Amino acid sequence: MAEDNQAVNQNDQEAGRVLLIDLENCPDQISQLQERLEQFSQVVICYAQTGAKIPLDWLIPLSATVISNRLKVFKMKNGGKNAADFGISFFAGALMQQLPEKTHFVIISNDTDLDHVVNLLRGQGRSAERMSNKKEETKSTTATKVTVEPMTLASQARSYCTHLVTYRQNRPASRNTLLSSIKNKFKDNPDSSVEIFKLLVVQGAITVSENKVSYNDKKINELAT
Repeated sequence: MAEDNQAVNQNDQEAGRVLLIDLENCPDQISQLQERLEQFSQVVICYAQTGAKIPLDWLIPLSATVISNRLKVFKMKNGGKNAADFGISFFAGALMQQLPEKTHFVIISNDTDLDHVVNLLRGQGRSAERMSNKKEETKSTTATKVTVEPMTLASQARSYCTHLVTYRQNRPASRNTLLSSIKNKFKDNPDSSVEIFKLLVVQGAITVSENKVSYNDKKINELAT
C-alpha cells in the first residue's frame, strides 16, 4: 500500500497539480494542509483577515515545503471583501505562464466569483476546477457562468485594452484608480469592474504590487486586437 501511495503522489507531481486556497472563506482548509501537500505539487494560500492558525508542531515540516517553493502563504496587505480573490487571480495567472500546459488547477473557495478565473484558465486550454464545501451550490449556476459571463467579460476586457492602447500616456497608476477607470468606462454595468480587473491580471496584461499597477504593453496589444 505504501508503494501504491508513493506511485500516486509521483504521478500527481508529474501531471502538475496546483491548489489555490481562498482561506478567507474556507478557513477549515488549514487543518487539511499537510494532506493537501501530499496530493498537489504546489499549494498557494491567500488570505486577508482570517483567524485560522497553523499548529506549532507543523512549522518544521512545512518550512521545508516553503523552502522548496511547493507552499506559498500570501497575506494581502490591503484587506477587503475581495482581497483574497485578487491574490488567487494573480497567482493563477502567474503559474499558468510558468507551468506546463498539462498542469491541473484546483481552486478551493466558496466564492462563485472565482468561477471566472476557472473559466479563463480553461479558455487558455488549461484544466481547472473550483471546489466548495457549500452544498447549496448547483451545477446549473456554474453552467450559466461558463456559457454567458466569460464571453461578456472577454469583450469588455478587449475594449478596455483598446482604451489602454489609445491612452497609453495617461494610464491609472494604482489599483484603486484603475478600478475607477474601468467602472467609468462601463457605466452601464459598473458591477463588472472587479471581474474585468481580475481578467486583466489573469491574462497578464497588468500586475499589481503594493497597490501600484504595471502594464504589459505586449499583452495589452494582443488582447486589444
